[in-house]
Amino acid sequence: MADNQDQNQEQNQQQPNNPPAAGFSDDSIIKLNENEYRYGDLSDQAKQLLTVLQTSEQQMQQVRNQLGLMDVGMRALAAQLRVAIENPEALQQAEQ
Repeated sequence: MADNQDQNQEQNQQQPNNPPAAGFSDDSIIKLNENEYRYGDLSDQAKQLLTVLQTSEQQMQQVRNQLGLMDVGMRALAAQLRVAIENPEALQQAEQ
């Protein structure tokens, strides 16, 4: 029985402890340029790079979303500035 436990521990140590990148299984197909690759066939380094690429894409999307919110805020401020310059009385009435 101890031999089975030792074999299981050796097998667990031999297998990389890298979970698949988000949304990928070993049978997922990765398209790069015109070529297709099976995720399970990729090297550990390629899998790690794919994970980093996914993370970078997610962070870029978050930044785009933040920029969109900032743009809305800037437009609102510009509209208030236009009112403050062109019709300061209306701005003062709105504040009251």
